[in-house]
Amino acid sequence: MQFQDRVAIVTGSAQGIGRAIAKKLASGGASVLATDIQGDKVARVAEAIGDAGGIALPFEADVSNAVEVAQMVKLALDTYGQIDILVNNAGGSGNIGLDHTEDISEELWDQIVDGNLKSSFLCCRGVVPHMKSRRSGKIVNFSSMTARGTFGPRGTSAGRLPYAGAKSGIIGFTTQLAKDLGQFNINVNAVMPGLVLTELGARVADRFTALSIEEQERQRSGIPLGRPGEPHEVASVVAFLVSDEASYVSGAVIPVSGGL
Repeated sequence: MQFQDRVAIVTGSAQGIGRAIAKKLASGGASVLATDIQGDKVARVAEAIGDAGGIALPFEADVSNAVEVAQMVKLALDTYGQIDILVNNAGGSGNIGLDHTEDISEELWDQIVDGNLKSSFLCCRGVVPHMKSRRSGKIVNFSSMTARGTFGPRGTSAGRLPYAGAKSGIIGFTTQLAKDLGQFNINVNAVMPGLVLTELGARVADRFTALSIEEQERQRSGIPLGRPGEPHEVASVVAFLVSDEASYVSGAVIPVSGGL
């Protein structure tokens, strides 16, 4: 898939799936604004893309903050002159080791919902006026199989509650936004990753390896393909959705979950 003359903003691109997406789009010719709250890490991602012959600019930002999102959009436009693609990958589940619903603080709830759902809204709101003016754009949001209640170890359902709520909200947000923006030739879709293991030191990988061997095997056996996914497999689906080949795909929510 070729993305020459396209400009992409990829949030949460310091590691894991976001990094794989940034590299995938850049390798296809896109100019990438790689954004993450971890400034040092995302700078290294942009440097690696440049070393491989691609074009990427790092930007440290908390995309749940409206001011920082506005700065991100301005930087993309000032640097590249346009925004063709937005991938709202930033997010996270926070502390999922809680046993009871009543253990969830209001602060934790707000943190997780803001980091996943509000951030996606703010970033979309930031780029949509430009995309409307050009009557063109591709947006991919990130839900999760957690939204279906079919993913994750036993005994942490309460801790996953705000994350599941936020990722369920992404589904409705995506389908409605696709209806609103279709008249402007803007495609809006979402992906729903299942268990995807990234590098050691990343949150999901560390949580998985900390599980008992029995629990790891239970999770693997619950996936029809019998294994966790890899970041590049999610990145490939995202690359398709922002490509010309997906010109008639909008409002879709696509599981990338090994058959769950």
